[in-house]
Amino acid sequence: MDFSPEPDLHPLYPTTAYVALLLSSHSGLAPVQKAELVAHCMARACVFGELSVLQYLLSDPQAQGYVDLSIRDEDGLGLISLAIHGFGAESERDVEREECVRLLIAQGADMSPDNGKSFPLWMCSSFLTSFQFSIFA
Repeated sequence: MDFSPEPDLHPLYPTTAYVALLLSSHSGLAPVQKAELVAHCMARACVFGELSVLQYLLSDPQAQGYVDLSIRDEDGLGLISLAIHGFGAESERDVEREECVRLLIAQGADMSPDNGKSFPLWMCSSFLTSFQFSIFA
């Protein structure tokens, strides 16, 4: 019997090094576990405006197979909405959050209404004022 603990598939603050280690072929994780890890890390990267983690997940060949740009959190918010909202309108990471939104749009993230109520790009007007017209350029 193996009593070693399983790796944390839901890290609070995912890093590219940690994710890369778990996505490697030597990690022993099943594909369903890797998909769970990538989905969680994408959501966390959007919430915290961690552009480097998001870029890694979208560009790394080992992660790309598990990326789902249509995932939603438990409240029905998509990745774009998570990046816009983050931890509120006042944030020291507004530039990173804006870049996360741009990257998600460029990669084809789901832009359908959250919970059937509002479109992600227009629900947070104070955040979007600075770049709402430039993202489509």
